Amino acid sequence: MKAPIIGDTGLIMDIDHFAVHDGPGIRACVYFKGCPLSCAWCHSPESQSSGVELLYAANRCQGCKACASLCPVGAHQFAAGSHLFNREKCVACGECSKRCPSGALSMSARFVSLDEVVGELEEDMIFYRNSGGGVTLSGGEVLSQAPFAAKVLERLKTSGVHTIVETSGYGRLEDLLKIAAHADMFYYDFKLGNEDEFRLHTGGRADLPLGNLRALRNVTDAITLRVPLVPGITDTLSNVMAAYSLALSLDLRHVHLLPYNASASAKYEWIGKAFPLGELTPEPGAWERLKDAAPEGLEVLIQ
Repeated sequence: MKAPIIGDTGLIMDIDHFAVHDGPGIRACVYFKGCPLSCAWCHSPESQSSGVELLYAANRCQGCKACASLCPVGAHQFAAGSHLFNREKCVACGECSKRCPSGALSMSARFVSLDEVVGELEEDMIFYRNSGGGVTLSGGEVLSQAPFAAKVLERLKTSGVHTIVETSGYGRLEDLLKIAAHADMFYYDFKLGNEDEFRLHTGGRADLPLGNLRALRNVTDAITLRVPLVPGITDTLSNVMAAYSLALSLDLRHVHLLPYNASASAKYEWIGKAFPLGELTPEPGAWERLKDAAPEGLEVLIQ
């Protein structure tokens, strides 16, 4: 199910209240739907599509058959005690998820108005103020809904809320700069410095986010570079040193190393896809050694 995303309407997966890993203090984190990249290690594969999808967690199904009786297109069938879900038929109307007692069926996202999302975020103002927190916009990719994101940030800035934008930088420069006019800080991804490896593992071009980062640095220095540490792919010494070098060249002092999260495979099953990487195990102490390799002048944290 798709609908046009305009300035006063957005498509979000969730709002995580009391988040403590997406910036300083107690924060609310808004997860935007849609991403132009398809990183092999993506921890939220359901975020990549720009439309609403039905998620199916087969291990939660109790076989009540309510979905089969409610589905208008016959996407749910039961045979020999098994629940057969035909994703090609599914129109993501959400009727089945409303009556699923076990949570096996759920919708990947919901449309929200500007007033609705800002109103919900402002309910936590006392926590932001008492903890030095605020609101973080994440994804998916925030730039995929830039007009909506810019309006959310503008409203929050008027209310005095500290804001962070987590981004891969993969989008239009004009959108990034428009968002920068209202954001207090950026957490900016450095995935891979090598063009061929970037294309292989993300489906995109390395030069686009790099060029956008340089342009963003011209208007703000409140940027933290973040490096996902995917064993054997992004956690090589050469790749992390390239990130350090980039940070120093742009006079950015903060780098976050993000340890690989191996719990994403179940989410791929929810959208009917196979997890592309399988089991990856980092070498003991590898991430600490990467942190210790940072040149003088950088503050590096393992997040």
